[in-house]
Amino acid sequence: MTETTEAAGPQASYKLNHKLDGSSYAVRENIVDILQRELLGPIHGPEETLPFSPRSQYLAGHIAPVKLVGSATASTDDTDGEALVQVRTDDDGVTGGRGVPAYAAEDAEADAEEDDVEDRAPKQGMMVPSSMGLRFQLPSDLEAFRVVASWGTYETVETDKVSKAGRPMREYQRTPVEETRTIRLADLKAGQTASVALRESIVLRVDRYDDPKYGRVLVEIALCNDRETPMPIPLSMWMFQTKLVIDASGSEAFLPVRDVLEHDWPEHDEEVKRLNLQYRNRLEFAIGRTCSADWTVRPGSRRASAVETTWLPIAETPQTRARSVEDALLSMDALASASAEDVRAGLAPLVDGYGSWLDAQETVAAELPSHLRETADVALWEARAAHKRLVAGLEHVASDREALRCFQFMNRVMRDQRIASQVAAARAADAALSIEQAREAVASYGASAASWRPFQLSFILMQLGALTDPADPIRSSAHQSKVELLFFPTGGGKTEAYLGLAAYTFAIRRRQGIVESADGPLDGRDGIAVLMRYTLRLLTAQQFQRATTLVCAAELARREDEATWGSEPFRIGLWVGTAVSPKRFEEADEQLTRANEFGRHRLTVLQIQRCPWCGTLITAAHVKADAARRRVFVHCGDELARCPFAKGGAISEGLPVLTVDEEIYRLTPAFVIATVDKFARLAREGEAAALFGYVSRRCGRHGYVHADYTPCQVGSHPARDGLPTATVAPVGRLRPPDLIIQDELHLITGALGTSVGLFEVAVETLSSWEKSDGSSVKPLIVASTATVRNAQEQVRGLYGRQVEVFPPQVLDVADTFFSQEVPIDDKNPGRRYIGVSAQGVRLSSAEIRVSEVLLSSGQLLLDRAGAAADPYMTLVGYFNATRELAGMARYVADDVQNRVKRPRKGSGYPSRRGASFGLLKTGELTSRIASSEIGATLDRLGLEFDPDYDSTEAARQRIADAKEGKDVTRRGEADSPFDVVLATSMLQVGVDVQRLGLMLVVGQPKNTAEYIQASSRVGRDPSDRPGLVVSLGNWARPRDLAHFEQFRHYHETFYAQVEALSVTPYSPTSLARGIDGLLVSAARVLQASVTGGLSAEREAWRIKDQRGAVEAIIERLKKRIAAAARDETATKRANDLLVNRLDRWAERAQRAAEKHKTLVYERTGEGEKYLPLIISPENAKASVGGSLEAPFVIANSMREVQPEINLLVSPFPERLFARTPEGIADWTLPIAEDD
Repeated sequence: MTETTEAAGPQASYKLNHKLDGSSYAVRENIVDILQRELLGPIHGPEETLPFSPRSQYLAGHIAPVKLVGSATASTDDTDGEALVQVRTDDDGVTGGRGVPAYAAEDAEADAEEDDVEDRAPKQGMMVPSSMGLRFQLPSDLEAFRVVASWGTYETVETDKVSKAGRPMREYQRTPVEETRTIRLADLKAGQTASVALRESIVLRVDRYDDPKYGRVLVEIALCNDRETPMPIPLSMWMFQTKLVIDASGSEAFLPVRDVLEHDWPEHDEEVKRLNLQYRNRLEFAIGRTCSADWTVRPGSRRASAVETTWLPIAETPQTRARSVEDALLSMDALASASAEDVRAGLAPLVDGYGSWLDAQETVAAELPSHLRETADVALWEARAAHKRLVAGLEHVASDREALRCFQFMNRVMRDQRIASQVAAARAADAALSIEQAREAVASYGASAASWRPFQLSFILMQLGALTDPADPIRSSAHQSKVELLFFPTGGGKTEAYLGLAAYTFAIRRRQGIVESADGPLDGRDGIAVLMRYTLRLLTAQQFQRATTLVCAAELARREDEATWGSEPFRIGLWVGTAVSPKRFEEADEQLTRANEFGRHRLTVLQIQRCPWCGTLITAAHVKADAARRRVFVHCGDELARCPFAKGGAISEGLPVLTVDEEIYRLTPAFVIATVDKFARLAREGEAAALFGYVSRRCGRHGYVHADYTPCQVGSHPARDGLPTATVAPVGRLRPPDLIIQDELHLITGALGTSVGLFEVAVETLSSWEKSDGSSVKPLIVASTATVRNAQEQVRGLYGRQVEVFPPQVLDVADTFFSQEVPIDDKNPGRRYIGVSAQGVRLSSAEIRVSEVLLSSGQLLLDRAGAAADPYMTLVGYFNATRELAGMARYVADDVQNRVKRPRKGSGYPSRRGASFGLLKTGELTSRIASSEIGATLDRLGLEFDPDYDSTEAARQRIADAKEGKDVTRRGEADSPFDVVLATSMLQVGVDVQRLGLMLVVGQPKNTAEYIQASSRVGRDPSDRPGLVVSLGNWARPRDLAHFEQFRHYHETFYAQVEALSVTPYSPTSLARGIDGLLVSAARVLQASVTGGLSAEREAWRIKDQRGAVEAIIERLKKRIAAAARDETATKRANDLLVNRLDRWAERAQRAAEKHKTLVYERTGEGEKYLPLIISPENAKASVGGSLEAPFVIANSMREVQPEINLLVSPFPERLFARTPEGIADWTLPIAEDD
């Protein structure tokens, strides 16, 4: 015998089954193959020999014996302490009944935080499966079908090797087994289970169910391990790599589960009927049981020739590409200078092409079965209506001189924005690239560097009439107003479409200038033109960067022609929570002081990491606070002033960004990006009235000043710090926002959607006005999403309007004219999904094993394929809850780190040292991370792995050089790419990093929209870097298992699987919770321009003088509620509550007067002279029953968020801060004592 040791040595080379050709596609094919070999097996072929137990290696594909007999006794034979499936060996586990008991799921992994009761994993009684199979459909006249059952068994064999302890070493020999049986349908009896013996108590069990209505037979077949075994279970009793393949001698005999072309399946939901029509060619032929199912079907056929089980199901979603329209003028540069005739001639092919395509669709519809034709006709009618609007939009821009001028401005600005974005991205990826070099590289792309996609330009054309004419019925009619919903797959370019609309809105307002309203002139030359809202701060921060580039382009264009576009600068503001950006100038100034004095400091005033115009890094040194103007100026970091927004550049105030709340109120930027939660602050921030144009005074130095703005309560300011004398003068109202954009509409649902829906009553009311002739003017509302269901009802509840979806979904989901699905091949790969459900394995063990394989295979392929492997070197982990993510973060730092750094001997994997000084570099995108850190993480997600630095050979060379005393270049932490990024729901929108190609989704997300959105963060460059998503389900959760069993069909149709969204803003609970905020917000904003009004913080007492005005406001709110609620009971309830709150407000003011106090909204200060009107919910709970309890309870956010507390944990009492509570008799805070 030869002695072996565990000393680390060179690994045996891992054999790759797919040839590497320099493409990322070939790398992905190898990763998929490695996953299948490592998680299911066999790694080394059908008769492999393993140096370790397969139970410690293979995660999926095994089934256990059906029953344990005898007692649990210890034995060293055939056991493996590292077995992934941990069978209970205690006396409670061995019950003598059927099934092999598994350990209960751990509390941290058993269920997600918001699981319904029926979705939760049972904490007891879980059994390791002893069978697997599938269900399929056959014609009732089929004679027989064939079943091929295969599996592998492993037995231990002794070798001539011994361990260091001198014991013989064992290996594990696989024996492949395959059994074929032909089963006649006539031999199967409905309601009776037939058993077909295979070998050694391994049987097939077959059930038949007749379905005479549709002339078919449903067959369910299972491969069962009926062996009984004592404990511990011998390895030979387990069946590995189990598989069933069923065919009918090559004939296409297998029927789809449901075929809407052949049968009229009963359905009452019109939206489901539409989906059935559009997905009529996406057929499902089998459903797995314990495992998943797959099938073989010829393209175009509606019958499958074979069905089979699979433990690692694969589905691939095809790319969706914008259709190219021949001869259409889509170049932004060309359109920026096009004449009316050029525009008409250049865009006619697009408009006419859509009309011709609809003609062809009508021919297709005529050939559909009668039960589908009505649905098809409705879809075509909606598409024809969109075409008419497209025709009208083209005519409008070609015939209206001002519309054409603004259209040209929009194209010029969008062109510059697109080029600048690409320059910035190129310089972020390559720090050595100069601004000029990056511009030359982008210019080399030609017209494609800045061109519209047909759907983007078409969507814009449809809205131009409504943006030009404020009274257009699309936006302002009481009964015809609509929300324009842009519905396009993720990564398709929706952002560019509504940025184009924003640029047009900037221009048309400046050209229309002052407009007359029933309440006097409204100045459109200033004020907020576009209001864009998001639900997640990550998305808000990312889109702020993109939108800032647009505003930079608009400002440069304005400066070139102030006579046309006005003297007021175009700016953009970020209006978000106080934890994300400062409220006051003093906060920002203090942040900058600390950052400059102490280096690294949380700098929320700086929301962009790089200059959006040129990509140069921006630090605290490039941010300056001007106390005289109370402004924060952010400059580009380019020290040579080659960028116009750098210090000394063409734009003296630097980048046109405002991130301090008070600056947004005073300077009213043209574009404001906000979180929906921030609007809850309208009730507390009187100054926020400026967002909707309600201003009354303007200071020449500070801008529009509200009565609550204490730094500017004088009539004039003397000259100071080089600034001239400034006076404060009265001004008229500004024109309110004309365009409201709600990105990612699918997130406005549930409890959040309900709160937002009620507050939308205030937002639309405050943004509306009447023309001199009495006609109503409302903002145009544009929404976008890639996943939507029940949009009509959701939009009605949120906005009180109808909805128009663009592009219209017509007869087939694969083709809308504006977009087409690209058939999948090696040149056009889709995003590939692989399902993993590790039956009997704890989820934590499965996470560790899958992560180990993905990270190690990435390193292996970086060594072999070089830069082509980069997309798969960063593993993005997606989790349903923060607690699940926290557990994985611990595993990554411990188990996963150790496994990939020291691979199992004989595995063939190289050591992965990690990008953070020999450790895996891990990032996090969750709500518990500071916004500044999130921005830095997003910026570094674009950093690529360098084969010349990160490969195994390069690492070895550095180590060798260091040992020899040579200078070794080491990469800084800030320049190191991430090995792992862990994220929760924050990731699902707004993250657009082209290089990311690998994701692990742990646990099926709560809804399909979230799953689609999150998994779409990888593979956003599909042709060059196709995405791979590994979906690891929790086998103990029924919902996860159900998705796994129908994995292929679910993914092939998952846009149709999106759950219907629900908002109930006018329910009794919602009204009771939100009506206070609605009333106070509307009153404070609408009264901001009124002398002696209710807007100022200390003017709440004036309700006695303004009651009539507030009653008129209530009538406006009631009218808007009636339009959305469509329920007289809800409208009456809302009206009664509003009147009740008005009475309570007046009573509170009277009570304050009787006590010789002044009624204020909230800020009572230190004295006793003020009485508050409103209180936050958390403070309300603390003061319940108090005689001075404020009557209005108004939340600080749209969400129900519990206040956070800090926990200090230490075994040393002296390290903990402890104090005796004041005012509590006979009670002391206990302090821990040493044992």
